[in-house]
Amino acid sequence: MNKAKIFFILIIFFSSSYLIAQNQINSPYSRFGIGNLNSNILSESSAMGGVAIANSNADIVNPYNPASYSSFKPNTFILSTGGIHQTTRMQTNKLQQITNNSSFSHIILGFPISSRIGASFGLLPFSSIGYQIEDSEEKPELGNIDYLYNGDGGLNIIYFGTGYKLSDNLSIGANINYLFGGLNRQKEVIFTDEEIFSTRKRSSISLKGFYYQLGLQYYHNINENYRIVFGLSANNNTNIASKRTVLTETYEIVSSNIEIVKDTIENTTTGFTNSMLLPRNVGFGVSFEIKEWIVMADYSIMDWSEYRMFGDSDSLANSMRLSYGIQYTNDKMSSGKYWKLIKFRLGGKFEKSYLNLYNSQINERSITFGLGLPLKKTRSEINFSIEIGERGTISNNLIKEQFLRFNLGLALKDIWFIKRKYD
Repeated sequence: MNKAKIFFILIIFFSSSYLIAQNQINSPYSRFGIGNLNSNILSESSAMGGVAIANSNADIVNPYNPASYSSFKPNTFILSTGGIHQTTRMQTNKLQQITNNSSFSHIILGFPISSRIGASFGLLPFSSIGYQIEDSEEKPELGNIDYLYNGDGGLNIIYFGTGYKLSDNLSIGANINYLFGGLNRQKEVIFTDEEIFSTRKRSSISLKGFYYQLGLQYYHNINENYRIVFGLSANNNTNIASKRTVLTETYEIVSSNIEIVKDTIENTTTGFTNSMLLPRNVGFGVSFEIKEWIVMADYSIMDWSEYRMFGDSDSLANSMRLSYGIQYTNDKMSSGKYWKLIKFRLGGKFEKSYLNLYNSQINERSITFGLGLPLKKTRSEINFSIEIGERGTISNNLIKEQFLRFNLGLALKDIWFIKRKYD
């Protein structure tokens, strides 16, 4: 492999690690649990509602089912990276706000090891926290009180996995996932009465640990034009090492930018212990390939009722996601007209999230569409998707989020393992 290409990959990987760690969102719902969970963020799949479990396409890297790695073509190398922008309109019964957030999404690599074995590794976001909430009330004995809540941070995954083709019809695979990151939250109670000290509580949680993901894909060629694929993906429930630092203090506001700490009520640090229980996840998928068409659907569940963080369940509920999508390519082998090579994608998603607030489970629904645009004279491709959806409700004093999400990805494909010979 060319040394310059290896250096290029390393530069992208380590710079991406920093950029993904800096991902920003703005959602009051990220205050709960471990934040907003990131579902399928690859633009190839997000354009089709996020389907992936039965996707065995040899031209993409699919970390959501490691059995798919066995489909990589000989002597190829695939590098996938991208970014996301989201515009969100948040609404209550009385107020509304529009926010814009952009973030680097992922970097993943895939390559074959032999005719039956493929491998992949990369960096993916797992969850994100980002919110700023203000509230106030008036009490006769205390005067006006302001409440400020804010949080940031998130969790990421570095993974390595392999897929093995047991036969022409069956593949299995496994990912080793290293989950890491930090969750930061702060609450302030501010009194306008100068005789009463304000209070601030900061909580920072760091997490690190391994969990495992298994995948299976079964293929059946009905004839040369019809193919069906069944997929299964699951991960174990596991304890993740967690460390928590809590600082609670009272302070006096001297001026708009000067505060004097008066007393430290709590300053504790709990060392890394197996303090977070990450629940199991099981997903099923099916894919039909019919000439120029591919139709896919996924169904997955995650047992978040088992979740614990330092003994606290955060009243999370079991989650469910149903995704579906289609892809149309006029002529995959066309060498004349460019538009015949373009992949047209459409899909949708319905999800019951793990949030259960005021006896209302927060649901999310969206429609998606996008294109796969091949780069001329290469095997590489630019993919983009657009997702339009909403989450939550304005009932029960909750918040409705309506969002427009743009996802842009680049899949670089090359033949890197052939030593060229010259006359």
